[in-house]
Amino acid sequence: MKLVLIVTVLAVLLILPGAHAVSFAVYYGNIGPSEFQKLSRFNILVLAPTVNDTYVSRLAEHHVVAGYLSLATIGGWEPWAKDVPKSLIIGRNGEWNEAVVNFSSPEWKRIVLDDAIPYILSRGFNGIFLDNLDYVDVYPGKKGAMISLIRAIRERYPGIVIIVNRGFSIANEIAPYVNYILFEDFVTYYNFSSGRYEIYDKEDLEWELEQVEKLHSLHIPILALSYVNLSNSVQVEKFRGVVCSYAEKYNVSGVYMADVSLQRIGINPCEETGPSEKTVKTGQENGEEEKRICGPAFIILTALTFILPLRRFL
Repeated sequence: MKLVLIVTVLAVLLILPGAHAVSFAVYYGNIGPSEFQKLSRFNILVLAPTVNDTYVSRLAEHHVVAGYLSLATIGGWEPWAKDVPKSLIIGRNGEWNEAVVNFSSPEWKRIVLDDAIPYILSRGFNGIFLDNLDYVDVYPGKKGAMISLIRAIRERYPGIVIIVNRGFSIANEIAPYVNYILFEDFVTYYNFSSGRYEIYDKEDLEWELEQVEKLHSLHIPILALSYVNLSNSVQVEKFRGVVCSYAEKYNVSGVYMADVSLQRIGINPCEETGPSEKTVKTGQENGEEEKRICGPAFIILTALTFILPLRRFL
């Protein structure tokens, strides 16, 4: 039965245009009934590990739900922060008010493997989101330690979904251990110096697109996170056009657009009918109920979310 399912899904991947696309959201705010309904429309969710675990468990029944874990910093809010001794602190990140930890330390590895990840999984998450891999570029002597840590996570927890944020300089080495790479600041970003949301200039954009092509050569699905002022409708439409143009041209697996705080649920800018359900509008603007295409098609789409990142291992 399992073999039949895999073969069926792979056949769908080959014959359906755009079947590779998934929708995802990164949201670090609180979750109540309203947020639960909005988040349910996405296939993949990255959430704070401290949110209401009742909603996490419900979402994880039909979605990939990854709990946040920084591999290079500690903000003090994390339940495992109390286990981090001062001797592990080697720097500060002023923009996010976080302490940089010695991620090459065996003690930090123990905290990640024995404290942080077990806590996340105990709350109903079926995946983890590993942030701040780019610190290997600040501390190049610790690249090997970061690679080793990610490998150890995969070996200790082989059945979970692992999403990493960027880490382009070690992408070759970590590719066998991750399911998705989140491409934060895809085309647009928040400029902390100017306090504005901006589109990258030509030179920086060319560098970004080179990274996209590199990730494609490693067969790693890309989830693109672009930043925008959600309250500025003019900017949203402008950024939407630019981001979706590049996402389509470079075959990005999914796109999500939100403000930099990630405390407000954002949008899938490249799909007008909603992130995870194809909607046939039947005059809903006049108060009539919309019709959604679910049934077998929705089941297949959900299956694709789990199968797609595994294609390179089959």
